Amino acid sequence: RPALAMRTVTLWQDKVPEREKYSNCIWSIAFKPDGSQIIVAAGNRVLVYDATDGDLVHSLKGHKDSVFCVAYSKHGKKFASGGADKQVIIWTHKAEGILKYNHNESIQCLAYNPVTQQLASGTASDLGLWSPEQKSVSKHKVSSKILAMSWTYDGLHLALGLFSGHVSIRDKFGAEKADVVRTAPVWTLMWNPVPTKQDPADVLVVGCWDQTLSFYKVSGQEYGREHRLDFDPCCVDFFSNGDYFVLSGSNKKVQLWSREGVFLGDLGEREDWIWSAAVRPRQNNVVVGCNDGTVMMYQVVFSTVHGLYQDRYAYRDVMTDVIIQHLVTEQKVRIRCKDYVKKIAVYRDRLAVQLPDKVLIYEVSPGDPLDMHYKNIEKIKHKFVCSLLVVTTHHIILCQERKLQLYSFQGVLEREWNLDALIRYIKVVGGAPQREGLLVGLKNGHVMKIFVDNSFPVTLIKQATAVRCLDLSCRRKKLAVVDETSNLLVYDLDTQALMYQEPNANSVAWNTEMEDMLAYSGSNMLCIKTGNFPPHMQKLQGFVVGFKGSKIFCLHYISMQTIDVPQSASLYRYIEKKDFETAYKVACLGVTEADWRLLALDALQSLRFDIARKAFIRIRDMRYIDLLNRITQQYGNRTALKPEEEQLVTAQVLAFQGKYGEAAQFFGRAKQFNMAVEMYTELRKWDEAKHWAQQGEKAAPRTPAGEKTAEAAKADDTIAQGLILKQAASSEEDGDLRAAGEMYMTAGQTKKAVEIFVKIGSLDNLIEVVRKSPNTESQMLHLAIKAFRKHQHYAFAKETILKVGDVGMLINLHMESHRWDEAFQLSQQHPEYSAQIYLPWAEWLAFNDRFDDALDAYKKAKRPDLSLEMIEKLTHNAVVEKRYKDAAGYYWRLATEMIGAVDVEGLGPMEAEMKQSRAIDNFWELRRRADVFYAYSYIHAYIQEPFTTLLPENVFNCALYLWNILASSGFSAGTSASQLLKGDYSEESRQPKSGMPTTPHNSNSKGLLREVPLGISRVYILYALAKQAQSLGAYKLARTAYEKLQVLRVPSTWQHQIDLSCLSIRSKPYSDQEELLPVCNWCMTTNPPQRSNLDSCVNCGHPFIRTFLGFDILPLVEFQPDEDIPVEEALSLINCEPNSKRQANDGWRESTRGGAEVMSLDAPMPGDEGGSDLFVQKMLDAANYFVPGEPYQPVRIDRQTLVELRSEEVYVVDLRKFSSLLPIRFYRSMIPEVAIAVCGTCGHFFHQETWELEFLQNKCCPYCGGKDIDGATPLSVANAAKPAAGGSTKTSL
Repeated sequence: RPALAMRTVTLWQDKVPEREKYSNCIWSIAFKPDGSQIIVAAGNRVLVYDATDGDLVHSLKGHKDSVFCVAYSKHGKKFASGGADKQVIIWTHKAEGILKYNHNESIQCLAYNPVTQQLASGTASDLGLWSPEQKSVSKHKVSSKILAMSWTYDGLHLALGLFSGHVSIRDKFGAEKADVVRTAPVWTLMWNPVPTKQDPADVLVVGCWDQTLSFYKVSGQEYGREHRLDFDPCCVDFFSNGDYFVLSGSNKKVQLWSREGVFLGDLGEREDWIWSAAVRPRQNNVVVGCNDGTVMMYQVVFSTVHGLYQDRYAYRDVMTDVIIQHLVTEQKVRIRCKDYVKKIAVYRDRLAVQLPDKVLIYEVSPGDPLDMHYKNIEKIKHKFVCSLLVVTTHHIILCQERKLQLYSFQGVLEREWNLDALIRYIKVVGGAPQREGLLVGLKNGHVMKIFVDNSFPVTLIKQATAVRCLDLSCRRKKLAVVDETSNLLVYDLDTQALMYQEPNANSVAWNTEMEDMLAYSGSNMLCIKTGNFPPHMQKLQGFVVGFKGSKIFCLHYISMQTIDVPQSASLYRYIEKKDFETAYKVACLGVTEADWRLLALDALQSLRFDIARKAFIRIRDMRYIDLLNRITQQYGNRTALKPEEEQLVTAQVLAFQGKYGEAAQFFGRAKQFNMAVEMYTELRKWDEAKHWAQQGEKAAPRTPAGEKTAEAAKADDTIAQGLILKQAASSEEDGDLRAAGEMYMTAGQTKKAVEIFVKIGSLDNLIEVVRKSPNTESQMLHLAIKAFRKHQHYAFAKETILKVGDVGMLINLHMESHRWDEAFQLSQQHPEYSAQIYLPWAEWLAFNDRFDDALDAYKKAKRPDLSLEMIEKLTHNAVVEKRYKDAAGYYWRLATEMIGAVDVEGLGPMEAEMKQSRAIDNFWELRRRADVFYAYSYIHAYIQEPFTTLLPENVFNCALYLWNILASSGFSAGTSASQLLKGDYSEESRQPKSGMPTTPHNSNSKGLLREVPLGISRVYILYALAKQAQSLGAYKLARTAYEKLQVLRVPSTWQHQIDLSCLSIRSKPYSDQEELLPVCNWCMTTNPPQRSNLDSCVNCGHPFIRTFLGFDILPLVEFQPDEDIPVEEALSLINCEPNSKRQANDGWRESTRGGAEVMSLDAPMPGDEGGSDLFVQKMLDAANYFVPGEPYQPVRIDRQTLVELRSEEVYVVDLRKFSSLLPIRFYRSMIPEVAIAVCGTCGHFFHQETWELEFLQNKCCPYCGGKDIDGATPLSVANAAKPAAGGSTKTSL
């Protein structure tokens, strides 16, 4: 098709008349940024035109002399004008003057900064810069008159064209950055408004009156080559996209140039010089102003120059470049020709580009259809004039009216054809290299075929109307022609007969992959015609220029679009005709997956297995491919099948399509009822499966009597049973396990049903199975029992176990469900199971915090180790939770339980003695710990609680007791209770059996606190001791305690108080009050307050007996009968009647007065030995014979002394009730007036009054919780005769 040249259309023009003495020359023109207005400098006025129709809107008279220049701001809100009156006027866009400023010379040019709206004004002597924000004009001197100026697009640089020939490049503040020297005045210049990606630098176009056009960068460096002109340039302006600029001057023409400086052609010519020209923003309109006062608007129409061959489309871009686009891959390649591109032709791997003085030939790799790397192979340096250009493998063909010329790539004219009419259309239709054929459409309606190696054209078709477009089918058997009347005519080239014609067509293209398919466009519609079927139409704008497969190439204005058109409509028509061969070809052009499936299924139902297989392979449907494989294996390649076989094939196809009802009907017609049953079974449609199974039963062979044969009846049972099992398996797969289990029960699969019921926990169904099952199914019954026990269903589990008859399992069930009464009741009937109950029962009791009952249960279970372990855990938890009184009670319980659990059966004498010795040591160690934690509970309460009922003396005694015990080397704080239980401790930590220090001198001489048990704070003890000692007058002791606190980590809130106390205590005497120093009741030795010997006398080693409510020292002295006196005899001697005792001559006289017994002192007490106390005598004698360093031994007394003792003064602590290994201890009160109470369980002493108050509050011993307390009540001889039954005894006469 011929390409139209670039052309212009005059939109409007106006002639400005001369007014008064001023010339009507148009010196300057500027557009408003939105392109709606034009301002013109004419005479002494500023004219404002409507850019659309050229109407004069305003004629502004602000200047007093000629106006030389105008400029519009970038935002379009104001414009400026300047002239010979040396004034610059700022106008609003409504043509209202708002501001003036002056120069010393006439204003030659103006330019607005596109970013900052700064206005630059140039005169013959200076450059002015005015900013709206500054309200002032900064002026800079210049060396010559400024003729032109232009800002860069970013507003950072300003170029000035001077009359002296210099080009001055300055920054936005007016400072010069570069200077370019020319040889003549620089009348016009302009920066390119849009940089390119290839070269983002700003480029300045300079028009000089030495008749040159040159290009420069911001640095002043020349860019590109200089172009010689044959005229003086007066104005230059760029299009908005920066691709072109217009140039005018003394040649009276408007020229179009590319941004690289390639002359593209003349847009128009006037009768006088053109002083000014401007391009309308974002449009291809140019306005010019002439010396004769003419203002004219041109519209530039750029023609489309392009070429197409199959899927390669080449078109011209920016007039100098060629872009080749692959229409399938959308890949594009740009070829920069750097000259005006006039024609383009594409054929196979060749590309021809005609430039003004040459033709360039490019080649791409012919082996790769996707290769886009074009390289230049030839240059034909001739200036050709033609209307059409086509290219072949080795030639180019030029068309000029009626003549065709064939040139080789070397520029040699090889052949020429002169035709009878004008050539309207030419196309290369392929062929061997150097033998290609051309289709030529003439204006007279003839269609010619020309071979490049033949000088004689061949006439294909003669018609009456001129040819507009034509195309040849892929097999070259059909020709499609579009004439000038918009009719499409399709001819058979073999017969030259008209096959059909269609109206409303403007272009046509055959499908290059299918002979009978073409596409044509017209009236904004796209039509696809296949064979003799009616065309399929859809909306489309543009012209169809190519058709390949399912892709149609459409040219809309200058853009090529690729449209994917599915061939569904043509496919459906061929399927309706059962023409599967052609339908398959159409599908190969490009259809959807659904269309392929439709073709495959229709071909399969029509028994066209080959077409169906290929279609299913296309969509990769393996199911249908497997079906086809089975069918072909069954029937081979037979083209004809029996009716039953056709019905069976149809049924299988329908089943695969999901038409199960129809498939079942065809299975029935083919007498294949089992296949229908199998189909519905796989679909899990059990009702339909049963229905067709019944249909099969009805169709089963029968005997002459009308009954089923034995084989048929057995087969029916098998089918029914199989259906149930399959339904059950299906329900199991679907997760409906309850229904599956019930079906397995119906089918007689009891074991499988039980497994499912157990899995889902369906206990109701499971118990029904158990009730129906015999006792012999032990495996199944045990499985059910396990499930019942897992789900804690006691009743069902018990019922099943009773059915099995396993007593042991039933007892375990009772224990699991915590039905202990039933378990013990059953164990009474079966004693052999009794032993296995107590241990779980004990664990259950411990879990429910019934620790006392749990301990008894552990004993019955003969597991004292577990009992001791439980107590040890309770002890540890109490310490961690700071329940120190509870911890003391647990330690006491642990001591008694451990000593009572000693078993030496089966051991040798040495081993037994060693074990008993270790057990005794452990008992006393644990008792001491109990004492420590009990005492510490008061210290902890004193420190932590805001109020306390304890007296300062009680706190002092308690803290001093703890210090003396914990600082003793005999106290083993580093050995835990668990180590004592396991026996993991060293021999050095063991204490003597009596629990007393081995010697009074075996102590920590420095009084330092050793390692303390877990939970006990040294700081708390020392702080309480120091505070109370200071308040009671024990200053030496307080000072010692404060000094020890200095080396410990104390709470920060205490530190200041401790520091003050340390200072204040130094002002006190370094001594303790005498009444605070303890005195031994045996040897009468005064002891220091702190003693690291288990709170014993430093002289004789006698332990101080303290009350455990207040911790003050009681006047008790321990004694023991002689070794030859049995304990029972000693108790009887102490408890003998008073009248049997020998009267002592102590000066007292007894008498009776008024029915009352009266004692009176007749004379002073005698001092002879006969009147002395025998116990005191024995005690003093023992003290005289005491040897330092020997272990402590209590006072030994004989029978006579025992008889002399008063029973109310004697206290007996009998620990034998816990173990025969423990001793019985005797104490005498040296001050009978002090009322003392002793706990019959733990053997600790208390003041009678404080004890009674505590007992009334808690009803038990505050230490051990025992209630066996004996105060002053006389003990009968009978009770005294049974010492092993009680813990302690207070004897009385």
